[in-house]
Amino acid sequence: TLRKKIRMGIASGRPRFEAELALKRFRLRPYFNSVVTLDDCEEEENRLLLSTGKKIKCSKPHPYSILRTVQEIGLPHPLCGYVGDVIDDMWAAQKAKKDLNILAIGFISDQQNRKTTRKALIKAGADLIIENSKELLRFIA
Repeated sequence: TLRKKIRMGIASGRPRFEAELALKRFRLRPYFNSVVTLDDCEEEENRLLLSTGKKIKCSKPHPYSILRTVQEIGLPHPLCGYVGDVIDDMWAAQKAKKDLNILAIGFISDQQNRKTTRKALIKAGADLIIENSKELLRFIA
């Protein structure tokens, strides 16, 4: 349902092998226009080191993976939402706001301590909190 309404990408902090394995296992890969992983962040870190001589960490909470995902999706002036379930996700989305029109959407799934998680995500910069995919669909519709 989401794929019919929006273009989607993944900015994962996991290695490519793990991200692709999960996407293939659950047959989700065709729904995403872009998948950026930890491997891509490390490649960018190496590129920056070679070109500038500076060691810059590009994994979250750095916004690199989010910015690259949106770039790969290819919309000229996108309105974006980044859904994440940890504080590094919210920090990265907030940093991406310098370059994108983006909402940081905190996702509380089957976590045991929902109240603490909600507070932590809001404190980290979540613009919106959702607890299930139906809430996300209602928000986008």
